[in-house]
Amino acid sequence: MKSIYLNFAAVILTAGFASAPSWAAKIETAPESIPAVSMDETVLEADVRPLSKEELQQGLSELRERQNQRIEDWGQTLKPEDFERSWFGRILKKPKRQEVCGIYQRSVDETLKLAQQNQNRLPEADQKLLSDRNAFIQSLGYKNNIVDTRMGFNCRIR
Repeated sequence: MKSIYLNFAAVILTAGFASAPSWAAKIETAPESIPAVSMDETVLEADVRPLSKEELQQGLSELRERQNQRIEDWGQTLKPEDFERSWFGRILKKPKRQEVCGIYQRSVDETLKLAQQNQNRLPEADQKLLSDRNAFIQSLGYKNNIVDTRMGFNCRIR
């Protein structure tokens, strides 16, 4: 079941990355990757291709890179006064914890938006997940919509 969710996440992310700026150069240099449009006398039909395994792997790789880069950039802004002492040692103050949760929330929101824009490339079963935000978030691998940040706190994705 988890592999289905990961495949769904990859499909969504890959579909979204096709419209991301980093893919613009690839689209310009590889016109054969653009779906062909056939003209009927009365109807325009676009040839919609489902996502390939290579596109899925590329999308997952870019997702990991983008997420890691956002967290690295955020981490470089930390100062000693961003931490407080607790029984468990030093922990981030609440505003900084909220910033981390915001990074995860923005990533999920962006992924959902891109998935909705590229809904026609998804299998029918995955298209149904887009109508239920909670099911979509869980399909990304976040059990009960909670992200384990591995920084001593969790974030709830809305």
